[in-house]
Amino acid sequence: MAGIVARSPFPLSGRTSSASSTYALEGVQYDVAIGGMPWLLKIDDQHVMTRAGAPVRKDQIDQQQIPGEQSLASWWLRSQATFIGGAGLLYQDPAADNQYAIRYADSVGVNPWVNGKLTLLRSTSQRISDGTASKHHVVGWNDGTDRYWSAVGNVLQSDTGSATTAITWGGANTIRSLTSDGTRYYAADNVNVYRGTGSGVGAALCATGTTNVVCRWAKGRLMLGQDNLMYEVDNAGAKTLRFTHLNPSFVWTDIAEGTNAIYASGYAGSEGGIYKFVLDSSGNVPTLASGGVLAAQLPRGEVVYAMTTYLGAFVGIGTSRGFRVGEIDDQGDLRYGPLLIENSNGVKAVAAYDRFFFVGATNGIDSDSGLYRVDLGQPIQDNGVSAGTRFAYATDLQAHVTGEVCSVSNFGNSDRMVFAVVGQGSYLESASTLESTGYLRTGRVRYNTMEPKIYKFVTVKTPTSLFGSVAVAVGDPGGAETSIITVSEGSSLSINDVVLAAPSTAAEWVTLKLTLGRSTTDTTKGGEVHGWQLKAMPGAVRQRIFTLPLLCFDREKDRAGQTVGYEGRALTRLEDFEQMFAAGDAVSFQDLRSGMSYLVVIDDYRFEQGAHPANNSSRWGGILWAQLRTIADVITA
Repeated sequence: MAGIVARSPFPLSGRTSSASSTYALEGVQYDVAIGGMPWLLKIDDQHVMTRAGAPVRKDQIDQQQIPGEQSLASWWLRSQATFIGGAGLLYQDPAADNQYAIRYADSVGVNPWVNGKLTLLRSTSQRISDGTASKHHVVGWNDGTDRYWSAVGNVLQSDTGSATTAITWGGANTIRSLTSDGTRYYAADNVNVYRGTGSGVGAALCATGTTNVVCRWAKGRLMLGQDNLMYEVDNAGAKTLRFTHLNPSFVWTDIAEGTNAIYASGYAGSEGGIYKFVLDSSGNVPTLASGGVLAAQLPRGEVVYAMTTYLGAFVGIGTSRGFRVGEIDDQGDLRYGPLLIENSNGVKAVAAYDRFFFVGATNGIDSDSGLYRVDLGQPIQDNGVSAGTRFAYATDLQAHVTGEVCSVSNFGNSDRMVFAVVGQGSYLESASTLESTGYLRTGRVRYNTMEPKIYKFVTVKTPTSLFGSVAVAVGDPGGAETSIITVSEGSSLSINDVVLAAPSTAAEWVTLKLTLGRSTTDTTKGGEVHGWQLKAMPGAVRQRIFTLPLLCFDREKDRAGQTVGYEGRALTRLEDFEQMFAAGDAVSFQDLRSGMSYLVVIDDYRFEQGAHPANNSSRWGGILWAQLRTIADVITA
């Protein structure tokens, strides 16, 4: 009984009859058998049998517009010199859109948004502690000093990042919504909306009468959502009803402004949508020209929790399933893209700054809470008019605690962000202090094939003068993660062609984990990576090539002098061999002298007919040269 003990390096055709055909010696002492057909060898100085290794690389022409690693000889290479495509990549394989060169699998605590550089993000600190279960609201403002308002429970405060000021805002109940027109705050509870300037005392502006209330400053006016009603509030506190949703259970969740419309999100049960209120600009002061018109319908079962518009063109949509990016067309309608970030806890906070959306990441950063960041300047996939665009994203600031991220805002006019976590408090981004550590994990490097590879060397480019530390680990399909090297501040070591200690055997793919550490002497500096490269070679079972000179005459003599054959035998055997060759299937090759067996394919053959041997009375015959390539070794049990 035969059994394959070395794996085939490529799939077989599925025909197994010829492969299972073997020959058992009896009588004539044949030398070899191919596909069950026995043969005598013709080995002498003119007819040499050879065994050689099969080439594992093929000659190819690189026809891409930009030469790449596939143009290089010797090693199989994969490298990356920028990370601006963000997270979410499974395989680090070449693609037409070149995403593998700019994206990666996932990261925590690192900033990939500077081209050609990976660094640590800035850390955060808790500013206002919150032990309640109430939603915590934060809104940034500036009166010459960067600040933010914090509202949690029935307490309103202003925080500069170093000192807080309690504000007598006018109400006594839980603050349900908070907004600003730039210098004045608007705090809404279940009784009234209260207005005050800066850190000054507030006073009632208009009545609310419900806990389902949201207020936002949009297009130079205060918009107020109460239950299923949408009001416009003037400077004197007079309310004008602009829209009544037909479902009395409908509640408004957020309000934002576009170029020529105001948008309001809400839901009832499992139905969610975004409505627009168009502005009439024919007069000196734009006025709301119409009631709510549905601008975007969310998939059933997905509802909008938070929303913000940006640059007159984009809308960030936080939903019960995660986060989407929408785009505003010339008519003010919304075209939202696919679910960019999935979070089973939903997204209930969205803000914008520079070219980014900052999105609440409830328990979404290694199970802790913080923010995601979405780069509107880096589209990674355009799905067309109907399906929208996907943008680069990654995890961002961390609170290092769990809990619902319920609000996020800019810190005054600075580039720093502040966000709030229910039951924990508000967290402010540091001006300069970095996270103590962070990491990036690459996609699976498999060289675009599922065949096993032998991974040999890794190179990671870092600055000449390194602050902090950079550590490299390799992950394999079995789930193991093996540390390879760590380079620390002041070390003379470099990560250049470092031998990979793992995986110990050939593997389909590996990942790299690059861990950055903060400097022990300067908290504003840390590890930095400019790129990485892996070197590998094919790990499949190396194939061998046998070239055999086979006797193919009507009559032949074996090594014991026994004659076998008859007139016409040679042609019949040649035609049978040619049919075996034409079928292209795997066949058995037996060396009957040594007892070794192989599974092979017949790569080529050549029949040479010359002068007959003196000891052969046949009128027809010659030498059949067969070239066989092994695809597995077989043993006989």
